[in-house]
Amino acid sequence: MNKSILLFFPLWFLATASQAGSTKDAEVLAQAHTWQMEFRAGKQEVVKPLIKSLEDAVAQSPDNAQLWEALGHAYMAKQGALYVMPLDVPALIANGELARDAYAHSLALNGKGALSRAGHGMSTVVVSQLKGDGPGMAAGVDEMNTAVRQAPNSTAVRLTRGFTIVHLPPGMRDTNAVIEDLGFILDTAPGGRPEDVLHVLLGDLYAETGKLDDARGQYRQVTGASAFAAEQVKTRLIDLEKGSITPASIAAVRSGTGTRCAMCHAPGTDN
Repeated sequence: MNKSILLFFPLWFLATASQAGSTKDAEVLAQAHTWQMEFRAGKQEVVKPLIKSLEDAVAQSPDNAQLWEALGHAYMAKQGALYVMPLDVPALIANGELARDAYAHSLALNGKGALSRAGHGMSTVVVSQLKGDGPGMAAGVDEMNTAVRQAPNSTAVRLTRGFTIVHLPPGMRDTNAVIEDLGFILDTAPGGRPEDVLHVLLGDLYAETGKLDDARGQYRQVTGASAFAAEQVKTRLIDLEKGSITPASIAAVRSGTGTRCAMCHAPGTDN
């Protein structure tokens, strides 16, 4: 079984907080955003209160699509926290299904929610991959593609699709779509460690498809803001001179997308 992508992102808050159904709902979303940011910085202990607050909120405001969407994101944050060895596959599947159901609730209330659609596709891929369900994985990818067509300029939607399908087996992966998504995200990246890691991820995709000059071009844009990315690039450039980059080297960075958010987003510097 291939390791599935487990994604967390807080960008949803900027688009939904102003649409919350009540002052109380807006306060819940604001607190959820704070906890999501703390989780992204490495504080996994906030996942439990994050989920509890949103579960309580949707019980009180079941017609609020933004709360259901936020709950889906919260479950996916927990998914990342659960992804430790040895894997508890039943727990991962159960939690992924909770996320998928939360996104489905949001879509039932607001069928135009591109990020909810992307999240539903993402969670469908995660659950299907864990179950070994190929058609389910394909359906999830199709749903994320629909979300990108619906909102092509949404960084969060692009992030969801790109960081999900990059983990699929090469035969099922639309590599060009991932390259497109990562390139779009790079155009809006804040610089520093996130941008360094994105250049490594993009370079790895080019290397896998034999576009070695493009790969080198991406690797050489790593600034060193991420000491981890800089060390990875140093090894990659040497490996390319010898022939190719090992799958283990690629996995060392790729496996962190969605499971080790602090790789990019912890406070301070890793130098």
